[in-house]
Amino acid sequence: MATKEKYVKDIKEGEYVKELFLVGNKALLASNTGKQYLSLTLRDRTGQLECRVWDRAEELSKRFERDDIVEASGMAIVYQGRIQVKVNDVRKAELENVDLGEFMPVTRQGIEPLWAKLQGLVAGVTDPDLSRLLRAVFPDPPETDMARRFRQAPGGKTMHHDYIGGLMEHTVSAATICAFLAGHYEGLNGDLLVAGALLHDIGKVEELSYAGAFDYTDEGRLLGHLYMGAEWVSRQCDALPGFPDEKRTLLKHMILSHHGELEYGSPKRPKTLEAILLHFVENMDAKAAAFTDAMEELREGARWTDYQRMFERYLFSGQFQK
Repeated sequence: MATKEKYVKDIKEGEYVKELFLVGNKALLASNTGKQYLSLTLRDRTGQLECRVWDRAEELSKRFERDDIVEASGMAIVYQGRIQVKVNDVRKAELENVDLGEFMPVTRQGIEPLWAKLQGLVAGVTDPDLSRLLRAVFPDPPETDMARRFRQAPGGKTMHHDYIGGLMEHTVSAATICAFLAGHYEGLNGDLLVAGALLHDIGKVEELSYAGAFDYTDEGRLLGHLYMGAEWVSRQCDALPGFPDEKRTLLKHMILSHHGELEYGSPKRPKTLEAILLHFVENMDAKAAAFTDAMEELREGARWTDYQRMFERYLFSGQFQK
């Protein structure tokens, strides 16, 4: 098995780098003078590097494709405050028994600890119909293809929880908050709220591809995870004898409306207390995670982040200049 010696986070300006990376993006472009160059995003589990190949760009481009693991060599430089690598050679690495965990970011909370927390949340749902559904969707051990893929899926391509296990991390966090709220508001169906939280992003398992660099599947681009998730959950309900139509409809509504507004991709706006609370909880968790990630990516000595597309603003670290 190939092993890495230096990770993205450890690369410093002026260092000569010769290391294994996964190709996240690749584009053969032309400069203002018409000279061809190769623009690359190379990544490992600690982060990603923007790289440029200025010499023999077309020749080197033919050696590998996106999602390949390559051996790249070149000089680390600083451009606009960030480390880049000016690559002079790159080729596809011929490897066996590759551990993709070395090349893709993975939840720091651990897959198995998160799965155990999820099982605890499933066990806490006492409604017999919802309990049957959740145990079918999240069997322990995870013997179904959907359960195994759910454990690995990212929470998104780039916006939040964009790492292996990110979907489960986001789901467990949102459902834990919903379980806390379950007994707080009068008239709230706590079991329905937690079940909706556990199922709200299940469509991302099919919306995203994550065998290599994260991207959208064709079906994911055409339909989106809200519709895909609602239809998938509906089929699971159909497979359970006697599952009440009313509960299925309420769950589908929560999934379809959890983005909150039509302009944010929800085909319906939330119209039940459980759907309204789920929208705010999952949005809060996504933004909290994105804020934390932005703080971790701060340039050395910086107090403000780069412009954050998710928030449509710059974010402040809390460290005032003296």
